[in-house]
Amino acid sequence: MTATSSLHDWGDLRSSGARTLDVDVLVIGSGAGGASTAATAIELGHSVLMLEEGPYVPAAKAPALMADSFAKIWRHGGLTATYGTPPLAYAEGCCVGGSTEVNSAIFQRAPEALLAEWQKNYRLRNFSAEELAPYYDWAAQVVNASLTPPPLGMPSDLLMRAGQAMGWQVKQLERGQRDCVGTNLCALPCPTGGKQSMSSTLIPALLQRGTAIIAEAKVTRLIRQGSWIKGAKVCTRDADGQTHNLTVKARRIFLCAGAIQTPALLQQAGFRGPIGQKLRLHPTIKCLTHFNEIIDAQDYRLPLVAVTQFMPELRLGGSVFTPGTFGVALAEDWQRRSGSIGKMRQSAIYYAMVRGRGHGRVISMPGGAAPIVTYRLDPQDWRLLGEGVSRLAQAMLTIGATKVYPSIAGHEGWNDPQQAAKAFGEKLPKNRSQLMTIHLFGSCPMGDSPGICGADSFGRVFGAENLFVADASLIPEAPGVNPQATVMALARRNALHNLGEQS
Repeated sequence: MTATSSLHDWGDLRSSGARTLDVDVLVIGSGAGGASTAATAIELGHSVLMLEEGPYVPAAKAPALMADSFAKIWRHGGLTATYGTPPLAYAEGCCVGGSTEVNSAIFQRAPEALLAEWQKNYRLRNFSAEELAPYYDWAAQVVNASLTPPPLGMPSDLLMRAGQAMGWQVKQLERGQRDCVGTNLCALPCPTGGKQSMSSTLIPALLQRGTAIIAEAKVTRLIRQGSWIKGAKVCTRDADGQTHNLTVKARRIFLCAGAIQTPALLQQAGFRGPIGQKLRLHPTIKCLTHFNEIIDAQDYRLPLVAVTQFMPELRLGGSVFTPGTFGVALAEDWQRRSGSIGKMRQSAIYYAMVRGRGHGRVISMPGGAAPIVTYRLDPQDWRLLGEGVSRLAQAMLTIGATKVYPSIAGHEGWNDPQQAAKAFGEKLPKNRSQLMTIHLFGSCPMGDSPGICGADSFGRVFGAENLFVADASLIPEAPGVNPQATVMALARRNALHNLGEQS
């Protein structure tokens, strides 16, 4: 049976008793990689079925509260922690559109120097900045990557002023947007469709062209026969909460489930080697910052400028600010910060993000509900995080901040620039630092070196004839920039190669 139903009429197909589907291309995951792969496959004339573990949440039904958003469209109800010292919180979207529904749509290309380095170290074919440019251009057009017209709001203005006061390079960030009205609800997800996530761009176009997308459909295992993947076993759930088992047969399968779920599925299917062995990420530490003046950061988009002086190793930027995130910042050390509860309108949250040199592992456990994820920071990561919070605090205090609290339990915070400057180079306490990330990579690195790569230069899994990866798992190392643009570009490039005339 060929899948021709859309996300909206899948209930009719399920009620018809269908238990097996047969398609040209099966795409597992509907985020930046999955949607880009499916769009390319449709252009090339293939029948496509997309499976998404999470629900479909249209803009009109976007949750109004962060807590509701966590429960509905974020994996594990919000943040998950890695094993290690310290445990590091990471976030994954779990809904139609994937993590593009909960990110800020920042659009950045990977630095050319890093692309050249990866091309050499991982023996990547056709991977120069010049060769990747057309795919980045395609991604930019899809999401309408553009600068936000002023005014950007006080949170952005403060970060711009702070960087300039220190003599640092500060740049405005492009983001995927179209008629954005600045609701500051990007992570809920966007209620207006102004943020150009996959559910606002590629997925509507895919549905119009007849692509089948099944939401709330979890792949339980890949059907493997030697080097061929015949399809997947799937557990679906209907509107009444009833589960149904489904078999999908496909000639080509693309795993686009993200840097945690993709290697877990590969391991369950018996693929080993480097898969899941070198998880990379961007360790990030936040700073709660108080001012005397009214900021009302909750009324603006997150800061759309960043200090780029120290990139790609270190970036200073601004975080989403809501009553919920303000409360979380206070709760990090309630004993010392409870007195700030009345200062929400005078506060903002900024961060220091490093291009992590450490690495972790993704380990699929038989019968486990979720893979085990570990991560250990490299000594350079700790050094740069310490330098980052010190620089950030010094800059903010220089332009008039009254207090800066880094996300370190028991830290008294800084009151003046000299105090913050003296902390430069100090080691952060590993057991009290509260780190997080929303950028995950490298768990199935691409390249023509099977000993260190899980997939070849165009995403084909080593040891498989018709199984491909098309998500952030492929990015060999942390790029120091937001990854969505690179994920889309690589997915487009690899799908054209593996499904086009070259294949």
